[in-house]
Amino acid sequence: MRIYTCAFCGKPIPPGTGIMYVRADGTVLRFCSRKCFVSAVKYNRDPRRLAWVRKETKKAKAQK
Repeated sequence: MRIYTCAFCGKPIPPGTGIMYVRADGTVLRFCSRKCFVSAVKYNRDPRRLAWVRKETKKAKAQK
């Protein structure tokens, strides 16, 4: 099984979890949680400006 990374926070997504979102132009985005999905799609937030995303990214890089 392939492990994808979240399009918003960069956290690894285990198989069988997460949200897959396909835009009208065919772009596929995968999110680890509803929190990331809503932040990216509904509110158009920039992940570089959120403290919790930076913390998750550091944690994900440390696990590799």
